[in-house]
Amino acid sequence: MTGEDVFGTHVTEYEQWFQEHACLLKTEIAAIKEVLPQSGIGLEIGVGSGLFAAALGIKYGVEPSEAMRKKAQSRGVHVFDGVAERLPFKTAMFDFAVMITVDCFLTDVARSFREAYRILVPRGWFIIALIDAATRLGKEYEQKKQSSLFYRQAHFHSAAEIKELLTRAGFCVDAERQTIFTFENVAQEIKPGIGEGVFAVIRARKMLEQESAK
Repeated sequence: MTGEDVFGTHVTEYEQWFQEHACLLKTEIAAIKEVLPQSGIGLEIGVGSGLFAAALGIKYGVEPSEAMRKKAQSRGVHVFDGVAERLPFKTAMFDFAVMITVDCFLTDVARSFREAYRILVPRGWFIIALIDAATRLGKEYEQKKQSSLFYRQAHFHSAAEIKELLTRAGFCVDAERQTIFTFENVAQEIKPGIGEGVFAVIRARKMLEQESAK
């Protein structure tokens, strides 16, 4: 993963952004909740300060930044030191895993998705929330990222690219949500599908090897 240093040294600024954009945060959380399993042991990969995990009721996280881990722990999340490309867990430990706007900081997205596949139980769920580079606002993110404290090192992907990588890793996409159609800090609609809202949520299920071969 990349970007852990800037997040670790600017925890306060990270938290402040979400405080100042509380309506956007609530909308994003609501979009994820629409596809999140209602039971089972969950893991957030790249849990950061634990802001989303705490709101979503996810008890476990993995995070490379020590400062972010401490903040997440203060929110009641059990956090492990590690990166998405090499998850510090045994095979088939979790019922579902969540990754929220982390794909753009990964050094190897394909390997990270294979790791998520490995740590999930058979037919477990993998939920990816991302900044969709193919949308109008996604293109604005790309144009302005050099002036952003947090996204300067980011490599944004389109939802279509992420879906293709999920399929290659052995997942089957079965649900999509999209939201954030304006940067204005107001509650926004959550729609099915992808392609309009810059905040895209994709749910995929871990397929068994014999199912993937069909």
